[in-house]
Amino acid sequence: MFRFTSGLISSASNQLMNIIRLLTALFLIILIFGTTIHYLEPGVYPDMFDGFWWAIVTISTVGYGDFVPESVLGRITGVLLILTGVGIFSFYLTNVATSAITTKDNIERGKYKFHRKGHIIIVGWNERTRLLLKEIKKQNEKAQVVLVDETLEKKPSDLTWVHFVRGPASHDQVLYKANIHEAHTAIITADSHTDEHSADSKTILSILTIKGVNPKLYTIAEIITESQIINARRAGADELVQSSVLLSSLMHNGPECHGVSKLMLTLLQTDTKNKMELRKLPEECIGLEYGELIEDWNFDGEHLLGIWRDDSAELLPPDSYELKEGDHLVVLVKKKK
Repeated sequence: MFRFTSGLISSASNQLMNIIRLLTALFLIILIFGTTIHYLEPGVYPDMFDGFWWAIVTISTVGYGDFVPESVLGRITGVLLILTGVGIFSFYLTNVATSAITTKDNIERGKYKFHRKGHIIIVGWNERTRLLLKEIKKQNEKAQVVLVDETLEKKPSDLTWVHFVRGPASHDQVLYKANIHEAHTAIITADSHTDEHSADSKTILSILTIKGVNPKLYTIAEIITESQIINARRAGADELVQSSVLLSSLMHNGPECHGVSKLMLTLLQTDTKNKMELRKLPEECIGLEYGELIEDWNFDGEHLLGIWRDDSAELLPPDSYELKEGDHLVVLVKKKK
């Protein structure tokens, strides 16, 4: 991977150096031939700038015809300029166009590093990722997202606002290209191209690598099999999405309470009027009972649903439920217009 990255940088540097050399050659040709024609035919080209203008117009094949050499030496100079300058100018334009196309293609193929900060890194391309990107874009038009995936050859054409990095998230060099040190959040989706156990193993390896490179980065990971949840936590995942558990729970409650799945989706959608939040329990509330908290609660567009403790929610607990340090409040909030 290091050799590949070094080769890419070297290739880009060589292209830039070629363009600089050609541009320097063009300036020298314009300087030499412009000065020469001025001294050969001072009557036609009264100052140096007229000579430079004639040289530029000639090698660019524009040919305005406002300055035309009249002497034999002047015309010979013009022929030499056409034979040398036009070829170099055309070669220069070709190199510039080729460099631009190559750069664009390399960006689409995920070979360039992301240089901004405060972005979201999403690992894995699948239908869940596509919908996730849609929701992110809907919520924030200026959101910055880096997609990391090893199965895509090129970035999908409709994701012009997303930066693509091709490669596995378990490789340090790939994460460096995603600017992992200045990212805001990393989201790891389960690999849909393999079996469930392998997908979870791959996710855990990605978590380990991400946390090894940037331990402070908040990481959300999708885990399919229940047996791998503890390993994902050991790897350092800050938040786990148990997709199989969520789906089975919704399907289990469906026969007993029709429409519950639609209700849950409504609460989770970003374009609804209300949203759920987790808020750290204020220090002055530690030691109180839930009933006391309810009595003092300010219901200004907010509704207290319960307490979040040890990665599980206690919704509508009894009034005697004691509040402890580390608890979070589960709150339903009305969005501000």
